[in-house]
Amino acid sequence: MDGYVFVTAEYNHSITGILKNALDSARTEWYNKAAGIVSYGSSGGTRAAEHLRGILAELQVADVRTHPALNLFTDFENYTVFKPSDLHIEHVNDMLNQVISWSTALKSVRS
Repeated sequence: MDGYVFVTAEYNHSITGILKNALDSARTEWYNKAAGIVSYGSSGGTRAAEHLRGILAELQVADVRTHPALNLFTDFENYTVFKPSDLHIEHVNDMLNQVISWSTALKSVRS
């Protein structure tokens, strides 16, 4: 794959242990790729996304700027059924377009 989208919950102000383990286990496979981040939690998972950005930088992954942050109170019905606000559609599309652009640009770095 040339690019990725990480969907992460916020757990103790960070990413989950299983995501950190997956990132560490496939370390070199991430180099010079692009990634988008979608986070969720009571505060939109923003602290997890910021922590993930630092980890991705160490793995030589270029993360894109647009970051959809989903709130458990407003984007999930009864905290379980996903019912996102309309504004997230535009954010997700922007993020995906950025991931595609960066993934394409980074192909020359991987060659």
